[in-house]
Amino acid sequence: MSQLSFESLFLADQADAQPRASAPARMLSPAEARKEFARVFRQTAKNMRRSEVFRDFITLAASELDMERVRSPENIENSRRICGRYRPDDLDAMKQLFCLLVEGLAGDIHDFLGALYMEQELGADEMGQYFSPSCISRLMAGLLMPGAQETIKREGWMTLDEPACGSAGMVIAFAYWMAEAGLNPSEQLYATCTDIDPMVADMAFIQLALLGIPAKVVTGNTLTLKANRVRYTPVYYFNDWQGRLAFRSRLDAMKNFLATVAA
Repeated sequence: MSQLSFESLFLADQADAQPRASAPARMLSPAEARKEFARVFRQTAKNMRRSEVFRDFITLAASELDMERVRSPENIENSRRICGRYRPDDLDAMKQLFCLLVEGLAGDIHDFLGALYMEQELGADEMGQYFSPSCISRLMAGLLMPGAQETIKREGWMTLDEPACGSAGMVIAFAYWMAEAGLNPSEQLYATCTDIDPMVADMAFIQLALLGIPAKVVTGNTLTLKANRVRYTPVYYFNDWQGRLAFRSRLDAMKNFLATVAA
């Protein structure tokens, strides 16, 4: 296999489908999914460093979810280069890891990859990387909810800006509270997330993409405003966030103009 594709995981093979009498397998809880992910991860490409395998997995998963570039020659060639370093059974294990990631996020809106990253001690100490547990992020995000609900009630939706997003734990925690309040993050939240570490930015992009949160994810330096790559989650395209953002920009410009004239 020269390229890892997760597309087949979402497609049923109708030709081989047979009626099943047995009950469907029980869905794993988020904690169980993360535990199983860690087990499979430890067995994948055991001759390679764990940080290297994790980085390759994140790169491949992010590439598959990047709607703008997924079929670009550069993206395909990069995926082939990475996959060429792994045996077929290790590539199958990576597909299993992706399934466990999806299952873990389906069970709860939480920072699955951030927790795993810390548990497996994959962080870069020299960069001061530490991802807050979901319970802490939820506590902090919950403090913002009253004002956020007022904004959404007044304007229909709101924006969040995370200049050092990590794996997007705070944005995910905020989306959790929105869902708890009966709001729809896919329609009523737009996030801009930036991180200087390409892999960490990819972690944020993957989770926001799979959770259906509209977001612009920037790999770059917030202080210097230098961006190396910009990605948009799939729901950004599906729900026409480009058009919605452009409309609000025109509306704000008109309000500012009228305020200037009135003054």
